[in-house]
Amino acid sequence: MRDEHRDANRRNWDERARVHARSEYYDLDGFAKDTRRTWLHPIEPLELGDVTGKSLCHLQCHLGVETLSWARLGAARVVGLDFSPDAVASARSLADRCGLADRARFVEADVHDAVDALEGESPFDVVYVSLGAICWIPSITRWAGIARALLRPGGVLYVREMHPMLNAVYEREGQLVVTEPYFERTEPLRSDDGETYTEGRPKLENATSYEWSYGLGEIVTALLDVGMTIELLHEHRDAECQPLASMVEGPAGRWRLPPETADRLPLTFSLRARRGL
Repeated sequence: MRDEHRDANRRNWDERARVHARSEYYDLDGFAKDTRRTWLHPIEPLELGDVTGKSLCHLQCHLGVETLSWARLGAARVVGLDFSPDAVASARSLADRCGLADRARFVEADVHDAVDALEGESPFDVVYVSLGAICWIPSITRWAGIARALLRPGGVLYVREMHPMLNAVYEREGQLVVTEPYFERTEPLRSDDGETYTEGRPKLENATSYEWSYGLGEIVTALLDVGMTIELLHEHRDAECQPLASMVEGPAGRWRLPPETADRLPLTFSLRARRGL
């Protein structure tokens, strides 16, 4: 990643973090007050399994709501890492407000520096990656190696992400049209839209950002190439945000395509992979 890409993305995500921390979408006050609330899709605890007593690292953790959710589900120690100082500050504050600061730590570092930044914390039982993370990585092979290096032997990587096909599709006049790359490319896609996904879709002043695309097969292959064993790979019809105008809101604020197009496009995927002993 060139410095210009990293710097633009950091400015973009610092501003996003400030907007998101005040949003009803994340509702940090409500999350802090309700000790039973988690910011996880119901499928995630089922697919990852019981985390009681385990250590967990959340890469690109943003505001830390998912990180702290795993602590609420019993993880003995959770560590979130993000390159945005504004996001990390919000996550640390949220951990204090939730009464979880003794089991949760948030580290400000680029994900590419995670192995060094977390040297005193790793290895982990679980490395977790949530929605909207992989598209900011310029090399999926390098990312896979970082995830593996943070795991203890026998440890598990669990990913729940936006589906690469969804990232390649736009909606025009009610039709789903492939307009963006699906497969990996060296150069990133530049966006100057500056719109974020919380209520009202506010526009950011730091609008420019850079993203990279990866096919699902390329993600799987990158993990196999670093010696991980794929245990689970599922594609899903719902997401927590509304990237396409025709999507309709369902239970618990999750979005789906309308029934007549629901089977045409996967919206998210989940993957579990294990490091060998």
